[in-house]
Amino acid sequence: MATAASDGLSAALEAIESEASPPLFPLADIQHNPIDIYITRLAETLVGITGCDAQVALDSIQWPVEDWDLVVVLPRLRLEDIDSQNPAADLKQRFPPLSLFANPIPDGIQLRFLFAPITLARILISYILDRGNLYGRVPIDENADVESPSDSVKKLVVDFSSPNLGKEFDGNYLRSTIIGTYISSLYQSLGWDVHKMNFLGDWGRNIGLLAAGWERFGSEELFEADPLKHLVDVFSQIDTLVRTAEDDEKGAIAAEKEAFFRRMEDGDQDAVQLCRRFRDACVQQYAEQYARLNITFDEYSGESMVRHETIAEVESALRDHNAYRESEGAWIIDFESFGLRGLKTSIGRYSDGTTSYLLRDIAAAVERFNLLSFGKMIYVVTLKQDSHFREVIAALEIMGYTDLASKLLHVNYGKFHGISRHEDSKGLQLKDIIDQCQSTVDDFLAANPEDFGELRNDTDASISGHLTAIGLMAQELSIRRGATFNYDPHKMGDLDSHSGLSLHYWFTQIDRRLQGVTIDRAELESADYTMFEDEEYFDVLRVLIHFPGMVKTSIKNLESSAILNYLYRLTDVISTIFNKKKDKAGESSTQNMAKLAFFECIRQTLSNGMAMLGMVPLRIGQAGIIQPIGHGESNEQDSFVPEYDVTNIHDEPAQSLNDGVVSNQPEQGQVGSAVESAEAPVTEPTEDSDHVDQEEQSEEAKASEPIRQTEQIEPTEQIEPTEQTGQIENAEETDRSDQVIHIEQTEQIEEAQKDQTVEADHDENHAQVEPNIDD
Repeated sequence: MATAASDGLSAALEAIESEASPPLFPLADIQHNPIDIYITRLAETLVGITGCDAQVALDSIQWPVEDWDLVVVLPRLRLEDIDSQNPAADLKQRFPPLSLFANPIPDGIQLRFLFAPITLARILISYILDRGNLYGRVPIDENADVESPSDSVKKLVVDFSSPNLGKEFDGNYLRSTIIGTYISSLYQSLGWDVHKMNFLGDWGRNIGLLAAGWERFGSEELFEADPLKHLVDVFSQIDTLVRTAEDDEKGAIAAEKEAFFRRMEDGDQDAVQLCRRFRDACVQQYAEQYARLNITFDEYSGESMVRHETIAEVESALRDHNAYRESEGAWIIDFESFGLRGLKTSIGRYSDGTTSYLLRDIAAAVERFNLLSFGKMIYVVTLKQDSHFREVIAALEIMGYTDLASKLLHVNYGKFHGISRHEDSKGLQLKDIIDQCQSTVDDFLAANPEDFGELRNDTDASISGHLTAIGLMAQELSIRRGATFNYDPHKMGDLDSHSGLSLHYWFTQIDRRLQGVTIDRAELESADYTMFEDEEYFDVLRVLIHFPGMVKTSIKNLESSAILNYLYRLTDVISTIFNKKKDKAGESSTQNMAKLAFFECIRQTLSNGMAMLGMVPLRIGQAGIIQPIGHGESNEQDSFVPEYDVTNIHDEPAQSLNDGVVSNQPEQGQVGSAVESAEAPVTEPTEDSDHVDQEEQSEEAKASEPIRQTEQIEPTEQIEPTEQTGQIENAEETDRSDQVIHIEQTEQIEEAQKDQTVEADHDENHAQVEPNIDD
């Protein structure tokens, strides 16, 4: 019987447990999380035999625990009429037979339970087959209907990768790219309308410096051959010249930089057209390189796209709320006067009239909201930019744009090590990193011709590229965001450890086993499930049931490691049963059908998990190699590149966000509490957008870098049953507050806050510190 609909699932459970009753727990989500079937049934039984409150019964149940599926902690039941010397044995005597569980085992103050193997197999195999690609797709909030996304679909904007023109593609950009892809894929898999944005650093004083370099070192021939490489070379050369030049020449270059940026801001056609030429050539190359990782963007935007009218709207709103004042010829945003903890003053417009990155980023958020009407927007950016995004959100709050401010999230990440450029290179490109990884994969395929033989045929290059993409992503996604990413391409060729290569290997093995197989659901209804009394097969089922819970944990914390490490554990347990003889002596055809359905559940779970991570596995198809899920594609594959407005002046102002939002001036301290203390519900959907600073900063710059000012929430070892979330092997959790996804840092970042009236050059993408050539 089909279990996808509520009535079908209820009927299936009643067929197994004639004594089944309507659930007492409205928060139980048995339609999406099968372990809730077991938790609620055990809690209902506890209510019946002890008379305790339903919530007390639920709170007494713990999972998962080593070697057991569920454990009842007796002191939490607060029972008075129980044998105080041996409470677990006393409670066991009261338990009626339960079809879902084997006999409970008393252990001191705990009563331990294992699922009944055959019953688990009958429930879970049908449950996964009925849901197919939707297995693991849990509602992000308790009011959403995940089966009918059209009724509750929301738009998510994820701003990630976002390299700067002329700068190398370093580890910060790589982390942002992969983490942003995971977040985008996760929400796409859950039914959200995701808009993936690459917000290029194509404006500001760094472009002025690049233009000065172009005048001295630019080559049309080299630019046509490889635009990204040549612009990185040019920027490196001008940067070196600035650092080594005499004061007079250094001053001349500084004047050129400032003058070119001033021309850009004034709409000078020659300056803007040069910037546009650089940008368009780079976007084409970026798109080609991202495609090697199966990554596409819906939009390549950038600072150059922000309209003057929107900037003027932001400045007007700040003035109206007494947050924008002149200081020594510049205009500053005065956060300090609103009592915002850790925020003081930041530059909005410099004394020469040019705009700061902060002002442009505030205006960009306003424009995106007007254009895309998103429900959430996520910036995926290094933790060094925490303070910058607190300023963006605080400014919107002060301006009265509270609805927009509440929709913004900054998802950060830690450091990286191990990525280095070639000796003869002046800067990394993404393709350099991919080429290095693919070399390792090519060596593995050459040394192991039998592995992935089903996929090879005449398409070894395609296989190598796909395995490289999965291997590189897996290395990043297996760790927590706050941990340091230690890049090691040599590990990507290791099939004997947890790696992207090993994950795809087991997916291919299961997929090969199922070639030409059709699961006959009528035959499956009467299949013999006794094989699942074998401990090794039973252990696989015990892992499969936890997949939706791990997805829920991943959503709550935006930590990819919850899903990927779960998939690794699944491959560990299937390796113990995969090479058993297909047909043991005496194995019936109905047992074989149950086994095939079991393998299909494994394949589906692996496929769904990889899709949520943004990985595109290869499958064996009738016409060769196919991609099982198009989750690596966007609606408009890298096709939306907004046109330049040479003058950046429009006749009609942008739609004001003051329509429908709070516009009155907040009282003293009010914004501080809203921005700094607001804690979004952990089940709320989030958006990710990634802005990364490109270059290594000086120690002095690092010391003054903005840092997170909010409290860290320590991960808990045990998910409370009220969360209705299963965990495997202590998957860790974090909470989010202050509209920032918190991460557990492996190294403490010294807290410091810029105390500035007029800030230093701060205009590179996402508030990157640029070389000060005026010194």
